[in-house]
Amino acid sequence: MDIEITKMNGDSFRLSDYGMHVRDFIVSAPEIESHYEYVDGRNGNIDMGAVFTNRSIVVPFYFKGADYQDVALARDELFSLVVDSEPFYVRELRRIKYHPGHIFEECDDGSYDNMYAGGKRYKVRMASAFVIEQMFTYGMGETPIETVGLPYAESIGTTADIDKNGLLYSQELWSYGMGLSYDESTHKYTHNTNTFRIYNAGNVEVHPFEQDLKITIANATKGYKLTNTTTGDVFEYTGEASGSIVLDGPNVTVNSLQALRDTNRNFLTLAPGWNMFTQSQNKSVSFGFRYYYK
Repeated sequence: MDIEITKMNGDSFRLSDYGMHVRDFIVSAPEIESHYEYVDGRNGNIDMGAVFTNRSIVVPFYFKGADYQDVALARDELFSLVVDSEPFYVRELRRIKYHPGHIFEECDDGSYDNMYAGGKRYKVRMASAFVIEQMFTYGMGETPIETVGLPYAESIGTTADIDKNGLLYSQELWSYGMGLSYDESTHKYTHNTNTFRIYNAGNVEVHPFEQDLKITIANATKGYKLTNTTTGDVFEYTGEASGSIVLDGPNVTVNSLQALRDTNRNFLTLAPGWNMFTQSQNKSVSFGFRYYYK
């Protein structure tokens, strides 16, 4: 096994590059924080909802030094690699051998290279200090990691990659278990018809205030309206200028100028699975986002 670490500046490496042997990649379910209210004289509680807070990842590992001094050097090098105030991304790899017919089998005998276990990654940071226990010329420990921001796994690739290149598993961006489909209609994220649908392969709602979501509408004019009939969200442009409308997270621009004031101040979200859309003007609409997973 192995993990790939990608820093926020794009630098990427694997722990195996530095002689570390990963024994496991243990991911918890997202933690749930429930909110309740209580009324005097009333049995039970009033459910005020719940939110996901974070999730933990534990990576047990070991390494072998040439001598006692080498163990200390490897320990210090590992600290310099993973102990950082900035978050970073981690991606899991496992020893897997391939059989005809798309059948995969895990292998721990060391005779096969590590392969990406899926097209997902986690944005994380060390949750606490950790120690490395030395036994002769071996060092052993485990890294306590927790998610930063959202407690979800996110797809490496985006819908823009699918729109441009299709669903190519050879790119190592996609994998089984990500909710993807061979149905060609699920691979289209640019439309120019009055009614269309967008497929969210993740099992988490995509919200522009929390996740990456960019919607580009070409050559729209006053009165343009885009409705997600699945969620009930309606976006309307009320300004006078015509041109390209871009909804990039919470930012709305028209011809690259801020234009939130020229809208109904509503934003579009994407439910898991199919999302049905209608638009009042027959314009080209593109959706760019990642998939998110509990």
